[in-house]
Amino acid sequence: MTRRLAVAALAAALITAPLLAQAPGPGGRGRGPGGRGPGGPGMGILGMVHDLDLTDAQKQQIHALMEEQRKGGEPGAQIRAAEQKLHAALLAETPDLQAIEAAKAALNAAHAAELDHQVDLMQKVAQILTSVQRSQLLNREPSRSPR
Repeated sequence: MTRRLAVAALAAALITAPLLAQAPGPGGRGRGPGGRGPGGPGMGILGMVHDLDLTDAQKQQIHALMEEQRKGGEPGAQIRAAEQKLHAALLAETPDLQAIEAAKAALNAAHAAELDHQVDLMQKVAQILTSVQRSQLLNREPSRSPR
């Protein structure tokens, strides 16, 4: 039961992470590939576990997961492409409601795929952590947006 709560809490934290990560950094620019800070996908997860007292073996396992994720491509690219199509449909000379609805559906699907990707990654990370480390993550204050 505790393990399920830990995974659920980590998943809930991941739901808000993309929204917080998309805030522009200094100079109004994005925060790296995928909007997740320098280095691309998974950087939010590294930030979450950074303060934990990880063993060298845990660090190696998490590093290997991050490498695997990087090789899999950037999931944020689908979201950006879907957003561009939606903007194009909305700003067309004569907006087509069917095209707008299709673009909205594609954007929703891209966000769902991104969430699935993040939850999958966090489940793998949770398996690497000890019960004490998962508990530490559960009891953390959620990070606040600087806005």
